[in-house]
Amino acid sequence: MFQYLIDVHAHVYPSSFPNTPIEEILSRAKTANVQSIVTVSETLEDAKSILGLKNGTLSDSLREMIEPCAGLHPVQPVGAMSLVSTEQANSILEFIQEKSTELVGIGEVGLDFTPHILKNAIDSNTNLNLSTEELKNIQRQVLARHIALSLQLDLPLNVHSRSAGHHALDCLRDYGARKVVMHAFDGQLKYARKGIEMGFFFSIPPSIIRSPQKQKLAAEIPLTNLLLETDSPALGPTKGVDNEPNSIIISATEISRIKQIPIEEVIQQTTKNAFKLFSRININRKSSLLTI
Repeated sequence: MFQYLIDVHAHVYPSSFPNTPIEEILSRAKTANVQSIVTVSETLEDAKSILGLKNGTLSDSLREMIEPCAGLHPVQPVGAMSLVSTEQANSILEFIQEKSTELVGIGEVGLDFTPHILKNAIDSNTNLNLSTEELKNIQRQVLARHIALSLQLDLPLNVHSRSAGHHALDCLRDYGARKVVMHAFDGQLKYARKGIEMGFFFSIPPSIIRSPQKQKLAAEIPLTNLLLETDSPALGPTKGVDNEPNSIIISATEISRIKQIPIEEVIQQTTKNAFKLFSRININRKSSLLTI
């Protein structure tokens, strides 16, 4: 019998699943032995929605699965993919400070230097006359403010770094970040090794079964630095099909195969790692899960 699992990065709220009741998603996850879902925001509206679910009308057993995070994603969906703004950063940072006792982490935050996304952001904000490097620096500044707040509040960071792996790691190092998970890291192994040296964690999504890059990453990173995630509704085992937290066993199974160790060992260690990083996850569950 498998131990309980922890999904350290998912977007489980109505705007991410407009056609599926959240209760059904959480129930399927619970049936699949998912105990906790670290639920990350991309916008202030998402963050409010997450806390609404946590404090809302779901049954106690389902509400307890939601472990809220709040943060500002580096790409904001304002029409065409757009840049983050100072005003958006001010609002989310104020929200995090106000709700800090209800949060287990800060995220989803980070950098996204995907070329077409940068181009879309520049093209949709021609009035600002931004260069690519200026846009990257805006993202760096917003990430730096999240890092500072994470240090102030002693909350871990849940970090996005698409096409910006080593840039994000440099920023985290330069601003003194201590507690970090690099979500679905797509950078080179030499940069991942730097993250390991800094004591960071790396979370692996179910898309590992169709990603040679993620398979190499899982092989390289020690189990003591690995976590499980789904990034629901993205990064599932089948491209283009909505992903849910109940698929997280795929991540664990693939790590087991790659490292040639029992799946029970993968689950037990990644659960310990999750509790180590996200120390605010329910204490009562922590003691019971680690004795299974």
